[in-house]
Amino acid sequence: MSLSRFLCPSNIRAVVPVRLAHASNVPSAVSTDDQPNYFQKIAYRFKGIPLKGETEAPKSMFDAVGKEWSAPEPLPAIPKDFKEHPDRDLTNYPYPARPMYPPKTRLLMMPDSWFTAFQKVTGVSGPYLFFGGLFAFLVNKELWVYEEQGHMTVGWILFYLLVSRSAGYKVDSWLYGEYQNRMNYFKGLIAEDLKDAVEFRKTSAEKTESLKAVRESIPTALKESMQLQLEASYRKNIENISTELKRRLDYLKETEAAKARFEKEQLMKLISSAVDKEIHQASFKEKYLANAIQQLQGLNVKA
Repeated sequence: MSLSRFLCPSNIRAVVPVRLAHASNVPSAVSTDDQPNYFQKIAYRFKGIPLKGETEAPKSMFDAVGKEWSAPEPLPAIPKDFKEHPDRDLTNYPYPARPMYPPKTRLLMMPDSWFTAFQKVTGVSGPYLFFGGLFAFLVNKELWVYEEQGHMTVGWILFYLLVSRSAGYKVDSWLYGEYQNRMNYFKGLIAEDLKDAVEFRKTSAEKTESLKAVRESIPTALKESMQLQLEASYRKNIENISTELKRRLDYLKETEAAKARFEKEQLMKLISSAVDKEIHQASFKEKYLANAIQQLQGLNVKA
């Protein structure tokens, strides 16, 4: 029971139950004829009912009280044929299943499995009478003795129930979000590690497909490639031969030119030395002078 039930009078028609106010997305606004006082406005705030002139419902800290959280996606089940080792006995030792939600309880905290075993024999009230009588017997015979602060256990139980019913929904939702973020982080690491493998697999598949497409043309391509290699080798050999022939012809040409130049130089030396000898002889000088005088006399006669 919330505080708003005591603060709000019973004759106000705009007040709706808490569960209906939580169930609706936007509660109906207060009627224009109503003039709520200070305490009624507090009650409307607790129930999430907008006041006059408000277009959106107020957010209350008690919206999640009493709600049961459920995961949007169930946990993935283990494949039936999964074995971490071939010798694993799944019949006698199956994998433990992780429950998606906590087991059903009674009296807010007692497991339902404690009651079902008695209920088949004693009926619905049998388990309650059994546990109640067992508790009374243990306390009466002082087999279960309370200490001085034993009564505080009831307070702690009530405190746990209060916190779990008020903030349990938000805590479970937050923990689930953090769990998903953590799982996404590890999935990102795995994807990053497998990125190279995925790329290699993709490229290898593409290469395989391309190889299948040109598989029939591979012998022809190899034959043509061999012919091109032979042609290239032939042309290279021809070029080497032509280069070698040109080098040898140039050598012979230079040899003949050097030989002719040497002969010419030797001939010029012989001629120049013979002329020098003839010039320096006395008979040559007299003969040259006599020939010159004769030519001068001939010129005088003609003149």
